[in-house]
Amino acid sequence: MKKVPAITALVWMMFLLGYCFFPELVKQDTIQFPLALLLSVFLPVSFWQVANREKKKYLSLFFIGILLVNISFLLVIIRSSLVMQQQISEEVNRGIQQELAEYLVTAVSGNKRRVAARLIYQRHGVALPFKNESDSYTLYVPSESDKKTFQKNFFALNDRKLKSGGFAASFSTAALLLMVHAGLFVGLLVFLILYDTREEGREMKSSR
Repeated sequence: MKKVPAITALVWMMFLLGYCFFPELVKQDTIQFPLALLLSVFLPVSFWQVANREKKKYLSLFFIGILLVNISFLLVIIRSSLVMQQQISEEVNRGIQQELAEYLVTAVSGNKRRVAARLIYQRHGVALPFKNESDSYTLYVPSESDKKTFQKNFFALNDRKLKSGGFAASFSTAALLLMVHAGLFVGLLVFLILYDTREEGREMKSSR
């Protein structure tokens, strides 16, 4: 039990270095969850052991620092994942821009109105009528180049959807790790305090 503080510091350093240099490996659930669970158990035990040492109580602040760094790190991941997910979601779910749709009718020339129709097709795959030079409506007929551009944009949109799912998973994982980490630390620390208090009470009774 005396080596728990040293083991805790070692596990934390492995966790930290792994996230910095081998993120794809450490971020696997089969690795990060056991490490986080182990660290969550060792941290309060290490803190309590060091805090009860007469000459090295100040070192207990190191383990509080580890806890705060871990919580801050997880909060940053949660925030960045949420922001990125919202940004991608807005981009993915964005429909035809109203201003661009109005250009089909209000643009100053038939050529510009045709360009607006082409852009709408390339982005959304929808062929819309536009007002031509003679002020009559003509359905836009996409060219092969337009179809290829739309296909390219379509695949790019699907890639962004996959990224959005990845950020959602990252958010959920970080939130779960935060709850486990903070919850276990507080729970075990309270348990250790109550346990030591009870043991001290028993010793006082037995010494009378």
